[in-house]
Amino acid sequence: MKLGRHSPKLKQLLQLDKASVRRDLGLFLVEGPKLLLEAHNGHHQLREIFFDPARHDLDLGVPGWHVDSELLDRLSEAHQGVVGVVEVRPWPDLHQYNRLVVADGLSDPGNLGTLMRSAWAAGMEALVCLGGVDPFNPKVVRASAGAIFHLPVYRLKSGEELAGYPLVGLSPRGGRDLYSMHWPRRWGLVVGNEAHGLSLEVQALCTIPMEHGCESLNAATSAAIVLFEYRRTLDIGGTAVSP
Repeated sequence: MKLGRHSPKLKQLLQLDKASVRRDLGLFLVEGPKLLLEAHNGHHQLREIFFDPARHDLDLGVPGWHVDSELLDRLSEAHQGVVGVVEVRPWPDLHQYNRLVVADGLSDPGNLGTLMRSAWAAGMEALVCLGGVDPFNPKVVRASAGAIFHLPVYRLKSGEELAGYPLVGLSPRGGRDLYSMHWPRRWGLVVGNEAHGLSLEVQALCTIPMEHGCESLNAATSAAIVLFEYRRTLDIGGTAVSP
């Protein structure tokens, strides 16, 4: 089917660049064939795709619309000839999960997407976003490399819903050495804003030993180091106790 440049559907699609519209409609855009295949195989519902027939002829079992590259350029900066509309999945109650990663006001889309990817790979059970960049921003979706379609993602208005989770925050100094940490069975790793750090009150601070003179690491990089050290301790039979 051919989609005209004045179609109401196209106007709605263009509105999906706004976080408020994505939240209200429960929809987000996915760019490129590789991510669309991940979406198709993941836990979210792929609703429809829009593609340039000169570049792609994907058949994912959903309605497909023919558009030219100029229209795709208006929809996406990284479309690779095809974009799709995906429904945000309503996940069950957060408190069924024991292992959380909490993005506390992360503002960089690349950091949030990379954090999702690391959280999923390390076996964490869900990602919680408190403020910061919208997790369904197209740049976050790209940086997640498909993790967003497999990892439960929650957008909370306050940290009150995290009561009952011992929270471990990342700190460049003054916290407990990462390699001497004891991990609780039920917990959350809090990754603070890149410029301002943590806004949530945490029960323990964790510090990654670094070379003298190095002040800090990238937020997503730091989280990945901690998460895989946690996973390593579980793999070798480490004891889970409260911090």
